[in-house]
Amino acid sequence: MSKRTIWHGLLYLALAGASLQAGTIILGIPAVSSNCDPFGCPAFFGLGTYQQVYSNSAFPGAMTIDDLGFYQSQVLHNGGVLAGGTYTLDLSYTSAAPGGLDFMNGPSANIELGSEEQFFTGTLPPLTPFATENILTFSGTPFAYNPADGNLLLTLTVTGGSGSPPYLFLDESGSTPVTSSAYFGTVNGANTTGLVTGFNYTPAGSSTPEPASLLLVLAGIGLIGYRVRRRRTS
Repeated sequence: MSKRTIWHGLLYLALAGASLQAGTIILGIPAVSSNCDPFGCPAFFGLGTYQQVYSNSAFPGAMTIDDLGFYQSQVLHNGGVLAGGTYTLDLSYTSAAPGGLDFMNGPSANIELGSEEQFFTGTLPPLTPFATENILTFSGTPFAYNPADGNLLLTLTVTGGSGSPPYLFLDESGSTPVTSSAYFGTVNGANTTGLVTGFNYTPAGSSTPEPASLLLVLAGIGLIGYRVRRRRTS
């Protein structure tokens, strides 16, 4: 390991110590592949709704989810362009497991009745460059989540989706037991690998977290650590 890597690691640990009331968890380890849906090419595939399920076993405990982050680390600043349109992100509970999303009966079949809450709506926020990757960060209405009550479901709907090459591609997860995704549009498809996702959260019973930008930067650093470990073990 280089001196620069060690120095960076110490710096990130020091920054992490600045926010003791909040935390960040990344679900999924970057695979070789990446995906332009739903944030890069929704119009190309006629995408109307995208869903992604996250295993409750991957979360440390009851929390309030404050921010979501998605990552572009496979190709540094590859010129990919964010899609246009209005994006609405809802969070809910689901009885569906990763790899078990229902894509034959519509998105509502995967949503636990009465549990869905709107997290974000609007145009896509700009990518934030940091270190060797870009981060797409959504700061939304906090969602209270208790993994003891079921798996977590992200439902994303696109209105007026548009896009043109070069499309933005974001990291897919190679760990399919943790997360999977489904597509609803002109062609439905499900149980493909989901996007690597970072969650900025406040543990249940804790005070308001520090600004989200710091923690999602730290989440991005976690991906760098994964890649370093993969290179050392390959």
